[in-house]
Amino acid sequence: MNRLNSRNRKLVYMGGILVLLIPIAVLGMPATERSSPTAPAESGGTIARLRHDYKLGETTLGDVDPASATMNLVLLGMRGIAASMLWMQADQQKDTKNWSELEQTVESIIKLQPRFLQVWKYQGWNLAFNVSSECDAVADRYFWVKKGAKFMIRGTKQNEDAAELYHQTGEFFGKKIGRSDEHVQFRQFFNKSDPDPRWNGRPDEDINPDGEDNYLVAKGYYETANQKEELPGVEQHIMARSLFRAYPGRSQMDYATALQSEGTFDEVSLEAWREGHNWWTGTYGRESFTTPGGEVMLGATEEDLERLVANDPNTTLDDKRHWLDRYQKMTNYPYWRDRSEVESLRATVDARRKLYQGKERFFAVDLKAARTLLEEGLKEMEPVLAKYPDLLLHSETIEDVLKSQLMWQHVLRLYDEAVPQNFPLRNVWDNNPAERADLEERFQQRVNAADISTN
Repeated sequence: MNRLNSRNRKLVYMGGILVLLIPIAVLGMPATERSSPTAPAESGGTIARLRHDYKLGETTLGDVDPASATMNLVLLGMRGIAASMLWMQADQQKDTKNWSELEQTVESIIKLQPRFLQVWKYQGWNLAFNVSSECDAVADRYFWVKKGAKFMIRGTKQNEDAAELYHQTGEFFGKKIGRSDEHVQFRQFFNKSDPDPRWNGRPDEDINPDGEDNYLVAKGYYETANQKEELPGVEQHIMARSLFRAYPGRSQMDYATALQSEGTFDEVSLEAWREGHNWWTGTYGRESFTTPGGEVMLGATEEDLERLVANDPNTTLDDKRHWLDRYQKMTNYPYWRDRSEVESLRATVDARRKLYQGKERFFAVDLKAARTLLEEGLKEMEPVLAKYPDLLLHSETIEDVLKSQLMWQHVLRLYDEAVPQNFPLRNVWDNNPAERADLEERFQQRVNAADISTN
């Protein structure tokens, strides 16, 4: 009887174990391979689906060289210490300019910490800014810039909901390609013809598959960053939200500015400015932001403010006006609203074309043509700036006008003609003595180097 009871108990225990194993197996079933990184886990256990939903999966966690000392620490559960050691090793390799080993060390770091966003930003910018600056040839510098770009792109693919990383990748393409000292060559390499012979005179398809302008590529990353930032549970801590959300429009207008700085004054540049203006006023300007005075829209009219007050009895119309003014100044909203509207006008484009061509003719020592173009361009720009005087509060507009005036006056002096008492945009000349003095010094140095004279 006792033997039978013992046998029965064993059977009960085994049955209980089997019953418990069933939910464990169901819950822990691994997810099947998805068609894309962002696709949902169509099958698999509850844990696998939750891991995907909350972005807790790290498919390469601990995937380091099995023969390395780092692996010993990983196996002992000291992954943080191992990562810190690798960071110190990477800094040492950067200081000793050991680029090949630095690249391998960085690979180990991201395998240990694939979801630590600072790894991707720091090392991407390290490759593009610090490592590239050690090279003499521009093409060699661009090689490391591309390394940094590809590294950042990998980071966004492994952290598909990281709004900050998408934004920083957009900054990478906008600032490093478009504003560095080598921006003329870098834009040429990125937009048109990579120096690597493998691409046969085309852009590198790994970073620019569609052959777009670098500012438009940056805009795409900024737009994605804004989309990610709207997702539940996703936050960004880079800057104020009203500034963060502005970057797609700013990048579009950077693109339009770059076109004109390179001599494009046609329907392409006009359309670029129009698109920037429409996004700035129609999308960004109508977006609601939370302020200490309640919700405001940067492009709000008086009627909009009254409606917002009606929906928020805890604020007054004066509160709304105060915080709207504060946020507009913080984001520079009125300037870019007016600037993009002005640049979308045919009259502005025609005036800018003449100023650009006048500067070209000046340094080509075609002085008569330069004089005519600069004078006409300044005259045509005068009514534009009279209608939008706030543009003269910003250095970019002031510098462009002063440079044109300096060249025009220099041509007059070369022909022994006095500068007239009244000339186009004289107010800009008189109201900016400090900026004018700095530009005059640099202008004279350039003129002396170019030996511009009537001979």
